[in-house]
Amino acid sequence: MKPFKTLLIFTLFSGLFVLACDEKSSSSSSEAGTESAVGSTESSTESTREIPSADEIQLGICLWPQAGLRSMPGRGKDAKWLAGMSFGEVVTLTGKSEEAGERNYLEMELSDGKVGWSYDYLFAVNAQRAAATGTVDVYSRPDLTTFDGKQFERGEIFAVLNDSETEGWMEVFGQEKKKKGWIKENTNFSTDEVDVNVAIMFSRALLEKNPITQSEKLENLSKNTLFGESPLMSIVNEKLEEVQQMTALPANQLMVTTDNLNVRSDPDSEADNIIFKLQSGDICNILERGARTEIRNMNDYWYLVEKDGQEGWVYGYFTSKKQEGAVQ
Repeated sequence: MKPFKTLLIFTLFSGLFVLACDEKSSSSSSEAGTESAVGSTESSTESTREIPSADEIQLGICLWPQAGLRSMPGRGKDAKWLAGMSFGEVVTLTGKSEEAGERNYLEMELSDGKVGWSYDYLFAVNAQRAAATGTVDVYSRPDLTTFDGKQFERGEIFAVLNDSETEGWMEVFGQEKKKKGWIKENTNFSTDEVDVNVAIMFSRALLEKNPITQSEKLENLSKNTLFGESPLMSIVNEKLEEVQQMTALPANQLMVTTDNLNVRSDPDSEADNIIFKLQSGDICNILERGARTEIRNMNDYWYLVEKDGQEGWVYGYFTSKKQEGAVQ
């Protein structure tokens, strides 16, 4: 009888132990599942937080002729130069900003994927580019009585802020913020990409002080077939004609385009016949045009010229029919 009681007690104890283990295992599984679900939710929330929506993405417009992108905020030795930006360039703002040296810097991404920092004052934030298609009056405040004579002329680029809350008005910034204020909506400007790019390239051409270089840039712009339909092409062609007239020399003159140009007694570059030299910018009278000759990879005419009473032959490759000088 005693062995039977012992067996019965052992069986009951074993059952209670198994039941307790099952409950603990079930409880542990439930807690693990809850933690997994929470972890999944947190991971999902974190993932969503890292990807900005389209509404959160802001663009910046560079307002200075030159601005630098650096590896970190500030201008210290550790802030390495990454790239340069020019007036009218569009950047994507990441939303990060930091102060350094009493200035506020913005983190931004360029169109080629480079990411870095630049001084916030050099940009119009949350803005889009616009080109004046006619004269645009600029007001100090969104009030017609605050016009002080500032205007954007046809072809000028400016930035239009997207978050203006004043009905019928738009806040604007011109190059280097020299012109800033408010303009009326639906006035003489365009945000069309083609018009904006024509205006930007036109403004860059006008920055050239050498009229020959300026003429070349305007001519390249006028030849671009993609820009042909823009209403701003008329001012490009007008300016091109003006510059070409200013730089053209009379038919009997040419200009030297290199320093220490050899002037020879005969049109022969191999002979020991140098009689004097001319400098870049010198304008000479043409006395005679000689034969067309190929010298190394160059092919041009020889010219007999006169300068300050001296005569001699120069090779035409180093001369031009356009005159250098600053455009007023």
